[in-house]
Amino acid sequence: GRTPLTEEGLRGSRTNFIHWGQESFDQGGLLREFMRWDYELRNAGQLEAVVDRAMEMALGDPQGPVYLVLPREVLAQKMESITIHPFRKARTEASQPSSETIKRTAELLCRASNPLIITGRLGADTAAVSALVSFAETLVAPVVTPASSYVSFPNTHDFYLGVSSAPYVKDADVLVVVESDVPWYPFQAKPAESAKIIQIARDPAYSGIPIRSFPMDISIGGDPKSALQLLAQELKNQPRNEKTLAERAERIRSEHKRYREGLKQKAEKASAERPINAAWLAYCVEQVRDRDTIIVNDHGVPNEHLSLSEPGCYFGGSHAGGLGWGIGGGLGMKLARPQKTVIACMGDGTYIFNNPTACHFVSQAYDLPMLVIVCNNATWHASKAATRQVFPDGWAASTGNFPLCELTPVPRYEMVVAAHGGYGELVDDPAQLLPALKRALKVVREEKRQAVLNVICGSH
Repeated sequence: GRTPLTEEGLRGSRTNFIHWGQESFDQGGLLREFMRWDYELRNAGQLEAVVDRAMEMALGDPQGPVYLVLPREVLAQKMESITIHPFRKARTEASQPSSETIKRTAELLCRASNPLIITGRLGADTAAVSALVSFAETLVAPVVTPASSYVSFPNTHDFYLGVSSAPYVKDADVLVVVESDVPWYPFQAKPAESAKIIQIARDPAYSGIPIRSFPMDISIGGDPKSALQLLAQELKNQPRNEKTLAERAERIRSEHKRYREGLKQKAEKASAERPINAAWLAYCVEQVRDRDTIIVNDHGVPNEHLSLSEPGCYFGGSHAGGLGWGIGGGLGMKLARPQKTVIACMGDGTYIFNNPTACHFVSQAYDLPMLVIVCNNATWHASKAATRQVFPDGWAASTGNFPLCELTPVPRYEMVVAAHGGYGELVDDPAQLLPALKRALKVVREEKRQAVLNVICGSH
């Protein structure tokens, strides 16, 4: 909504003191940098055209939010009749790379002795994941998924090597970056100067980011799924040393096995820690989830401890930031997929930012039961970690005193949901974590009520 445009004389004109103080010169400008499109409805007669345009932009490529401003006078206009026509805004077919580009790229990949694939947001298109799997298997290259908000590559696959590119990026001679705006952190590790970088994305230049200096020797725009499929097919047509490929595949499988075993050992080693270790929490969540479970991770648990093999089963935070979307996002997913079990994981500060009273109200009012897990470490861990990183020898790091970072006294978060007919439980014993998860999920799945587990965790 928008504050009324006029001070008097029209139906919908200003009638309250807030109508003056709340007016802004450019309301859409408050959000424009983060929207696909914004507009202000100026006449009731253009309603259908404006809504059609909003839907066209929201569903276009790339998909994203739109913002429509609605002045009160326009909403109050009398309309004798309204006609709604079928939506006729066909989505534009994504462009494909030229055959010359595909051949040149495939030839470069065939010469690579130590290729690396880095992907992040590819899984936003669930149909593209299988294309990346086929491409990786054909190329015979490991895959890492730094800061991925989706299942962009199954982390159970033999060629998957983790959530960080830092251990591998400096030794790769060819890097294939697929829908990843930040493939590596320059302060941690960089590719060799001689390495070749192939960027595949709908917008390879990431034009919405003001400064981004990652190199690109080959830039392939358009539909990543199509590009990956074309490259995989071209690779099959190229002469290659099968013995070398088999040896490389075995090395990658061995590294994957070592990686997965290391994660399991880390979680099991932490199984008796108090406060509860976040790795153990994630490990236990993995034990109780099934193929019909959607995980929403609002900066709650380390996702590498989850076995994420199905596209569309996991959603993490946006790279633009924004704590406090997890419960609302989970409610939306439950609304869209009522047959699914939704588990939302988040920190205690994030739970506060979710506006839990409003979210639990909606869950109860619209019969959208879900499980919320609060990883409660009683602190703003991200703020502490950033302070230590920038000022490792500073006053806060040396004294252990981080002003405005402690979330104490610690609220009984599990009691908030009880006010909305839900089930809440505090868990501070790691041995009781798995039984508590089973109890909470029984409430969600069988009793069709929402649940909150307030898990007392250490920093991670």
